[in-house]
Amino acid sequence: MKFVDEAVILVRSGKGGSGCVSFRREKYIPKGGPDGGDGGKGGDVVLTVQTDKLTLYDLRLQKSYSAENGRPGKGQAKHGRSGRDLVLEVPAGTLVLEVAENGSRTVLADLSEKGQTFTAVHGGRGGKGNSHFKSSTMRTPRFAQPGEPGQEKKLALELKLIADVGLIGLPNAGKSTFLSRVSAARPEIGSYPFTTLTPRLGVVQDDQGNRMVIADIPGLIEGAHWGHGLGDRFLKHVQRTRVLIHLLSVEDISLDDPWAGFELVNQELKSFDPELVEKKQILVVNKIDLWPAETLRELQQQAQKDNFEVFFISAEYSRGLNEVLQAVKSFISG
Repeated sequence: MKFVDEAVILVRSGKGGSGCVSFRREKYIPKGGPDGGDGGKGGDVVLTVQTDKLTLYDLRLQKSYSAENGRPGKGQAKHGRSGRDLVLEVPAGTLVLEVAENGSRTVLADLSEKGQTFTAVHGGRGGKGNSHFKSSTMRTPRFAQPGEPGQEKKLALELKLIADVGLIGLPNAGKSTFLSRVSAARPEIGSYPFTTLTPRLGVVQDDQGNRMVIADIPGLIEGAHWGHGLGDRFLKHVQRTRVLIHLLSVEDISLDDPWAGFELVNQELKSFDPELVEKKQILVVNKIDLWPAETLRELQQQAQKDNFEVFFISAEYSRGLNEVLQAVKSFISG
């Protein structure tokens, strides 16, 4: 299924059913009192988290969603049936925002836990039947309450993936290859920038059954927080991760300034959300198989000289991956 992390929908709750105007008609009682029943409540529109959903694709297939109207009341004090609620399933990590007429957005709910629900619009109350309006001065009320109208809201749904680990880095850093080697995920892999056009999730499980979810975030470029390249559509997915694996390809390294690639991506994180650069990062230099051993030693020596903690791996040939995963597990469990 196509990965979709944004959807704008119109939701309407059901109208309340009208109260009934009715009078008892029984044998030997020619002028019975009022017995009109109440109208039923309109249905709500409810959003609920389903952890097996990973995308908002289904919700974007339809522009508007409406709950059922309440049924009108009937004679003999019979109340109308309430309208059925409309339940919309969303992935964990869905942010619900109300879109105003001027385009501004207000956060209504952050749905991040399994089973969590949020009532987006409430159904209208049912109207009271004429039996409620009988009094000492009004013995035969010939009116009843109409049902209340439902509510309507324009909602923007934004999905932020929930994962233990986020893979970040410049385009073509080897994130997809890394994910494919350490998990059962099979992302598209190519030797050109922007192979990954959507975030992907992979699950790593050790011998003890401990699981770790890793999100492959599409490559970031300078100006991403302004929407350049694939832009800030993907920066939001970094916000819910616990630790970041920051990959840098040797192809993007100059020995004159070897860590500039790390700094560029971190600047984009900071510009988007200053708290992102405070997350724990595991720094990884990838594709070491492309460099001669002597050049690689120079880089490793430079890291020691700069007191720069960095792992050196070849995701393509599965070299050094266990050390990186162990560092991540130690942080998460610690």
